Amino acid sequence: MPSEVRAVQELVKDGHMNAVPEDYILPEEERPKLADGVSADHALPVIDMKGVEGERRGFIVEQIREACAQWGFFQVTNHGVPLPLIARMQQVSREFFELPLEDKMKYRSPNEEQMLVSEGYGTKVAAKKGAFANWGDQLRHKSLPASQRNYDRWPTNPSSFREIEEGYIEEQDKLVKRILELISESLGLESSYLNDHLVGKLTQTLLMNYYPHCPQPELVLGVQRHSDFGLLTLLVQDVDDAPGLQVTKDGDWITVMPMDGAVIVNLGDQMEMLSNGKYKSIEHRAFVTGSKPRMSIVAFTYPTDETVVGPISDLLSAEELPKYGRCSFGEYRSSFIASSGAHGKSHIQSMAIV
Repeated sequence: MPSEVRAVQELVKDGHMNAVPEDYILPEEERPKLADGVSADHALPVIDMKGVEGERRGFIVEQIREACAQWGFFQVTNHGVPLPLIARMQQVSREFFELPLEDKMKYRSPNEEQMLVSEGYGTKVAAKKGAFANWGDQLRHKSLPASQRNYDRWPTNPSSFREIEEGYIEEQDKLVKRILELISESLGLESSYLNDHLVGKLTQTLLMNYYPHCPQPELVLGVQRHSDFGLLTLLVQDVDDAPGLQVTKDGDWITVMPMDGAVIVNLGDQMEMLSNGKYKSIEHRAFVTGSKPRMSIVAFTYPTDETVVGPISDLLSAEELPKYGRCSFGEYRSSFIASSGAHGKSHIQSMAIV
């Protein structure tokens, strides 16, 4: 375990920091620009799931198809996750991050250089020369299946944290299954196809991000640009926070404004491979501001390490050959991590069959 405490909150808590440490400062070409996120032509699709089990289902499936093919990102409303539960999860997460450092350190990650797989509280540090640290702190838990949970890393302060997180995990998993049904139908498959194909082969990790204000926000990012290496990601932003999530569209960075009651859905690399490139995982990043913190709660759904992932055979034909090779998710994840979280989409591009 590293001895140095790298909590970003601690860097700015006294309000006297005027310049960020060097290992957070990005190369100029990677820094957020003032004009980034400003586009009158693009807005992330918002899909109302009300009536999804009734006559609106076909319309919703078509919206899902268009959003997955053109964006790889979309927001859903009337999604079935109780809004009071989302609010409680946001509240206890915020209360945890507002605790004194010594209380949070009880749940410290054993390996902050591998925060993509390590559990607990910490900051993603620059793991090797030439890498850059993210301007943010986080709390990460392996959440499903329940047998993989390490409750030693789950806070008992606030006292309701564990109970609320368990309920939140269950509801997020239900939403993942609903989304996978709709994606299956949008690909021309039976609604149960992806859930049946992946039954017993999925895991979930819950991540709580806290991005403090920054004295030089134009030099750093809360999370650098990347595509998610898993299957499906669900993200919730707090409408009372500053915006921060940006996704790429036609070469532009588009800011996703917090929307009350919405859950953001993000396709990962494994979905791109399963769909044989019909649907894309998309680069995204998180920027920070100089005046206000931001928090997000993210549920990542991954295949198990033993699951072999590649294009779904039922989507292929004599005219459509596989565009990606096949490998176990464990192999994919290990090589991704070995590259310190491949920049942008370089890792999935390495799986493409030329």
